Amino acid sequence: MKVGLIDVDSHGFPNLPLMKISAFHKSQGDTVEFVSDGGTYDRVYISKVFTESREPNINFHCDEVRRGGSGYDLKNRLPDEIEHQCPDYSLYPQFDFALGFLTRGCPRCNHTFCITPEKDGAKSKKVADLSEFWTSQKKIVLLDQNILACKDRIDLLQQLVDSKAKVEFNGGIDVRLLDQKCLNLLNSMKIPNHYFAWDDPREDLRDVFTWLRPQLKQRDNDLTVYVLVNYWSTIEEDLKRIYWLRDNGFSPYVMIYDKQKFVDQAGNWLPDVWQKYDLDELIHFKICHQMQRWCNNRFVFNKVKRFEEYFVGRKG
Repeated sequence: MKVGLIDVDSHGFPNLPLMKISAFHKSQGDTVEFVSDGGTYDRVYISKVFTESREPNINFHCDEVRRGGSGYDLKNRLPDEIEHQCPDYSLYPQFDFALGFLTRGCPRCNHTFCITPEKDGAKSKKVADLSEFWTSQKKIVLLDQNILACKDRIDLLQQLVDSKAKVEFNGGIDVRLLDQKCLNLLNSMKIPNHYFAWDDPREDLRDVFTWLRPQLKQRDNDLTVYVLVNYWSTIEEDLKRIYWLRDNGFSPYVMIYDKQKFVDQAGNWLPDVWQKYDLDELIHFKICHQMQRWCNNRFVFNKVKRFEEYFVGRKG
């Protein structure tokens, strides 16, 4: 069988399902490649993570096309015999890290901006040991959404310590679930950058961040805290979190809810926003957009200490 693959989200980051599909078919003796224009295949898999990604305009011949990924819907799943394949890392030779999930699911159901509870369940459960997708690479990238909420967290963290590889928690670490034992294990790993989140201004996380900061060896710029805006907070509440994080040894990073529904990748208004949103919503988004540009540009953020100073003259 000749199998074709299409990564709708581009090749800027490895598509894990496609790597598992490739490994499975190669184990069956099949030929696997990314779809080429004018190619003929027995089966084509099309995968995308983001709903806004558009399928590329590629002409190919195939009678069996299978689409999957959260970009299409949240219910599709890989069969177990494919899900537990070690990924075919040769698909993306430009990347040199291991990629996978140790756990799936997250109990933070009140955070309806996140698809994880609906997609993977409202409980964090172990789905693999590290050996399932790590083949001695010097770096491991985890896609887990809330590994600390899993009852097997100590065992899984110890596996990462024992690997002696650099570790990136792509989904971040839930500071509300950190205790001293977990923190000691994290400090035993090679973690160049930590990622946390302070999504809800109604949750006062200052005490836990204050407890955490002196125990982390990373520099301020290597301790990123995602700050959700344009969802349930006012601009004042957004700035309060941003200023506090910066003043207490963390690097805030603004994430705009539903940004792709307002502007294109160049930051220009989409043509239908005037029909979908009222003027107050558009003004609020525009301020959030400028706040993101100010905060996430480290040079500007360190030079211009107050957003109010940056925002003057940039309301257009």
